[in-house]
Amino acid sequence: MQTYGLLFVIAIGCFGLALICFSLISGDQDPMKAHAPEEPRLYEGATPQFDVEVEPGTYQYDPATGETNIPKNEFDLYMLYTIDNVDKMHLRLTPADQALTDKLKSPAGHWDQFPKAIQHMPALWTIAGHGLVLLRIK
Repeated sequence: MQTYGLLFVIAIGCFGLALICFSLISGDQDPMKAHAPEEPRLYEGATPQFDVEVEPGTYQYDPATGETNIPKNEFDLYMLYTIDNVDKMHLRLTPADQALTDKLKSPAGHWDQFPKAIQHMPALWTIAGHGLVLLRIK
């Protein structure tokens, strides 16, 4: 009779230990935890001509020379690249890049046809010699 009692206590202890381990493993998955919404892969403009596709990863841009490591865009779709080596305070565009950006953001560049999220990005510009590209600061 005492062996059954001892086995019962051991079984209860193992069950309690398993329950504690399971709660520790699944404890990191808080369903109420707020997650940052993911950025869409495509911002849709007023017409497909003004759609903007978000490219993954980060790239570099040299504001003094206008040199960058982003690939040349051969498509008829705007590509949005994230720049990680320049901060907003030190961003000074080359005259050619500034002129292209001013033209794009003017009424003649149909800036109002771009997606609202793109229009309201704080540091957004375009560069010469890479096709339909938009750059933003990380």
